[in-house]
Amino acid sequence: MALRFLTRMPVPFVRTVDPPPLKDSMYMFPVVGAVVGAIAGLALVLADLARLPELFCGLFALAIAAMITGAFHEDGLADVADGFGGGNTREERLEIMKDSRIGAFGTLTLIITILARASLLGALLVLKPGAIILLVAGAAAFSRALMVDLLWATRPARANGLSAMAGQPTRNTTLLALGIGGLFAGVGGSLVLTPEAGVLALVAGGLALAMVRGLAMKKIGGQTGDVCGAGQIMAETAMLAVYAAAVAFR
Repeated sequence: MALRFLTRMPVPFVRTVDPPPLKDSMYMFPVVGAVVGAIAGLALVLADLARLPELFCGLFALAIAAMITGAFHEDGLADVADGFGGGNTREERLEIMKDSRIGAFGTLTLIITILARASLLGALLVLKPGAIILLVAGAAAFSRALMVDLLWATRPARANGLSAMAGQPTRNTTLLALGIGGLFAGVGGSLVLTPEAGVLALVAGGLALAMVRGLAMKKIGGQTGDVCGAGQIMAETAMLAVYAAAVAFR
């Protein structure tokens, strides 16, 4: 269920099993994130082995990740930027966020965040291939675990939106997701860099998500699927920034 929801990867036996409700499957979000991140990290390493420019390597890794997820989270980020930037009232913002077309705020936000993440990924290329994959997978895992926390701790802004239909995870599901994601990212960051860098990356990801949540509460009074996507992108970017800074100061 987590793979089907978060990615476009083919899922075997999907027609022959009775899947659990999505809200009960959300503890697997960080595992799916780790898979996506590991593939993106591998793409980053392979592009570097081909001696391509660092920025291109980062963009190539992001392109592979977007193909796997169907640009699920990027779409949410663009919608949030358009809605929050272009609407004057809660109703206007929610209506803009439902529009499939992209505006100036969404376009600019995507350009900035994609270039930022690509450059941060490029900064990791001084590390060994296994270390790079571990860091990218960890950031992807914990940022998706934070999505579960957002769904648990924040009421839906719409009664019929994607997040409302997905359901609210339980406290135990949320803690399990955070534990799995935190283990991926914390251990990975500590082994590759330093324990301080591993912890700081978790804190940075949590603060980024908290900022997105606070803005969403102010602008639309709750969360939506788009807000979750925006939170994932911003949390992952914050974690990659910590990793890149730690590499620079080694």
